[in-house]
Amino acid sequence: MKPPKKNKKLPVASGRRQMKFPQVKGKTLEEVDFSSRAEDHSITLVFRDKTALRIGLEPGFTMFADLENWTTGNVRVVRRWPGVRSWMFRE
Repeated sequence: MKPPKKNKKLPVASGRRQMKFPQVKGKTLEEVDFSSRAEDHSITLVFRDKTALRIGLEPGFTMFADLENWTTGNVRVVRRWPGVRSWMFRE
């Protein structure tokens, strides 16, 4: 008989917390949508099977996005998008 599995704690490094979403593992990504409106800040991952993972964000942020290639083992930035400031901090 195997001993019961212990719940794994997510790693915390330098005050950083990680969240994992095992329910989407293996799904094929169709598109990514970033929304920043006065009442809604979110990133939505839309999958081919007509499901979506919506990640809501609280106001007071700037989002930066890079498309990175790691095929050689070293990062190479393929595309960098300009930062998007939350509605709260727009001029």
